[in-house]
Amino acid sequence: MTSPAEDDEPQAGAATSASHLGYDVGRLLAFSDGVFAVAITLLVFSVPAPNVPSGPDLNARLAAALAEMRPSLYGFVLSFILVGTNWIAHHRMLRQLTFSDVPVLWLNLLILLGICLVPFATSLLVRYSDVSTAVIAYGGLQALIGAMFMLMRLYLAARGDASRVNVLLSLVQISGFVISIPVALRNIQAAYILWIAAFAAARILEARIRPDAPLRAPALR
Repeated sequence: MTSPAEDDEPQAGAATSASHLGYDVGRLLAFSDGVFAVAITLLVFSVPAPNVPSGPDLNARLAAALAEMRPSLYGFVLSFILVGTNWIAHHRMLRQLTFSDVPVLWLNLLILLGICLVPFATSLLVRYSDVSTAVIAYGGLQALIGAMFMLMRLYLAARGDASRVNVLLSLVQISGFVISIPVALRNIQAAYILWIAAFAAARILEARIRPDAPLRAPALR
């Protein structure tokens, strides 16, 4: 006959395991949110304040200098929206997560690596918005971030997530940035249009598909 103490041991072990899983997932989400917050804050430094010397007609010259900053502001707004949208996608992808293993940690780090590089890529795009190399570098980075999201979604789907259709979100957005790379060599404005079109298509698709299904922790052996 099993003793009362022996009956309690599996329950205690299960409770301890659940506590550790919750702690690990909590750390992953807290660290990720911190990285997104820092990256989106650093974006403002890609917009340099105009340096207008004092003198006559200062208001007119400052207004002209601010008007010339429109490309910088466009680049800031574009990156702010993309980083913000990636944070929302990251939140939705992991909001039901109840396990944290080595592949999840590394895939998440790769996503965050791309997010950390967005302020640098934005500064490059703002300074050289009419140079194909800068446009290709920015588009390539966004494509890589989308690819990391796709890999994470595929891995979570393989672990029991029923919403594999969400991988389409990554594919749609990646396709716009990937196609824009050769397009930028011929027409930079067309590359920008492709970015906006792919982003809009991904948001329309996102509004039509159902939310992510809860992710289940792997069975303990």
